[in-house]
Amino acid sequence: MKQFRYYLTLLSLSLLTISFSSLASTHSLNLTEKQKTKTEKPFHAKTNAKSWYVSWGYNKDYWSNSDIHISQPGLGNNFTIHNVSAGDCPGWTSGLFNKSLMGPQYNIRIGHYLNAAHTWGVELSFDHAKYNTNLYQVARISGTINGQPVNQNQVLTPQYFYYALHNGANLLMLNVVRRKPLFSFFRSYFQFAALGKLGAGVMLPHPENTVMGNKVDVGPKNFSNSFGWHHGWWQFGGWSVGAEAGFQLLFHKTVYVELTDKEDYVTLSHIQVYDGTASQSMWLNEVIGNVGVMF
Repeated sequence: MKQFRYYLTLLSLSLLTISFSSLASTHSLNLTEKQKTKTEKPFHAKTNAKSWYVSWGYNKDYWSNSDIHISQPGLGNNFTIHNVSAGDCPGWTSGLFNKSLMGPQYNIRIGHYLNAAHTWGVELSFDHAKYNTNLYQVARISGTINGQPVNQNQVLTPQYFYYALHNGANLLMLNVVRRKPLFSFFRSYFQFAALGKLGAGVMLPHPENTVMGNKVDVGPKNFSNSFGWHHGWWQFGGWSVGAEAGFQLLFHKTVYVELTDKEDYVTLSHIQVYDGTASQSMWLNEVIGNVGVMF
């Protein structure tokens, strides 16, 4: 009997030893796998609980030449100024941060990622671009002026023809966003990603123009006159479609900077001029730099 108890005790101790050894081995293996996963899991494979973002930045604009059509029935004018060149007005030409933040050509982005990996999203964008026809250029004018047919070259002086959307051509667009993480560095605190966007929206311009000595009057800049369909300080003036591509540098899943290039096709119609309207279609290229935060 004593010998039996001895062997039973020895067997029990052996089983306990094997059990603890197996448990320790399993625990060690689990820790190793977790550490391996933690070590090898790339930054771009991780999810980010912050799905919303907002950004602010500035743009440099390049406008294509365009034909501007003027219709003033009460004055007997119905003519087109052909191949008109124009530029922008960045605002900060003599040094940075010496003007109001709302003065230069600014951009606002508000967006939401649709998946945890932040590879697809939707975005509302507002681009405060500026358009100013170049003064003293020579352009061909064809059509009817004062009821008489014309087809001639004309110097566009400030008194004869000045046409601007200086307080904003203002593109309000809804975009689909595709984001592709490329690589991470500095212990994965930084992530570098490629961006692509497609969108469409409306134009909300502020017209400033003089046509043959007659200056447009859009009224005062106040709440009651802030926006109108074809009248007001800002006016519904057409539509735009655009594509944007660039890169994003994200820090600690929270703060980021973006540099993108955007191409828009813009159609403007019923833009207010003195006793009439203007219309045109053109291309806009924007170089955009933004700083944003995720939340």
